[in-house]
Amino acid sequence: MIVKKYLTFSASVGEDFLTVTEEADMAAGRVTIVDVAKLAGTSTASVSYYLNGKLEKLGAPTQQRIAAAIRETGYVPNAQAQALSGKPTHVIGLVLLDNTNLWAGQIQSGVESVARDVGFQTVVCGTNFSRKNEQACVEKLLSLGVDGFIIQPTSNFKAIHDRVRRAGRPVVFFDCDTFDLSTSWVKANLYDGVYTAIQTCIESGYDRFVSVAAPSTQMSLRTRIERSSAFSDVLSAHNIDYTEILIDHDGPSVTELYEKFKYTLSPAHRTLVFVQNQWALSRVFQALEYSRDLMPDKIGLLGLNCTEWTALTTPTISTIIEPVRQEGRLACQMLLELLDNEDARPRQEILSCRTRWMASTL
Repeated sequence: MIVKKYLTFSASVGEDFLTVTEEADMAAGRVTIVDVAKLAGTSTASVSYYLNGKLEKLGAPTQQRIAAAIRETGYVPNAQAQALSGKPTHVIGLVLLDNTNLWAGQIQSGVESVARDVGFQTVVCGTNFSRKNEQACVEKLLSLGVDGFIIQPTSNFKAIHDRVRRAGRPVVFFDCDTFDLSTSWVKANLYDGVYTAIQTCIESGYDRFVSVAAPSTQMSLRTRIERSSAFSDVLSAHNIDYTEILIDHDGPSVTELYEKFKYTLSPAHRTLVFVQNQWALSRVFQALEYSRDLMPDKIGLLGLNCTEWTALTTPTISTIIEPVRQEGRLACQMLLELLDNEDARPRQEILSCRTRWMASTL
């Protein structure tokens, strides 16, 4: 069997043509734009105008027939065909290091609040901090014809930027700083946020410090390294040592943390426990259950984000707050600017963090 691999152009309308992917749809028996046009008694160009919102080119009766034909056939436009024909798909690719946590949900919410207002949708991929997964996500999203990318990158951001730009797509990075003025990125100044919060705790009388944090790796880029650097830098400036407890999604358990705290926390000193990962704060708080009556006079607890529940506990918990939704909104606005004007200059934005002081510290 010989398989045709060429484009078939309409002889009647200049912008109306079928691509290889559309021919494949026809061969597979899927509903195509041709089927819709036949049922509506009009041309495929008219259907294309309707699908792309060019309604001024169509009379009301034609619009009604096309809409009825789409409903009856269940036709869905082929995104790959739109991409091959150079038409925008109005879809944004959102790539996250971890798309399972609340932080990622807030970023996505911020992006979609802007995208939705201008008729864009998002497709979300998670890389699990893996360069290989990141590359696979980008290639898959390119094949789906997304108009542009918003990416929380691994340390492979330079190669990813080059790949996306070679494909003719704009990209905005977030939650990182590439220190490259030829790229667009937005981030929260978490270093300054952590440094200032710990400095305040030192000034309020805490003289012992415990860090509870996931291990920093090369793949973490800024996400974990920036806050841990700020924590150690401010303590070093005051000649204060600290104890480090490593944590991940599998352990230590609440019971195991309780045992560690028994030998780490002493009523003879004011000790601050700083939990550097959003997902770990609830586990640490449970482990400190029998020490809560010592807060904040002997034991302090400081977390990151978690604003949804930290005002409901007893005692309430102080947290450093990243402007996560604002970061997502701004990243989307920056991408839309690049899509609207391919000559637009790249932008770099840094957002300030703040600390919500509650009963667990001050």
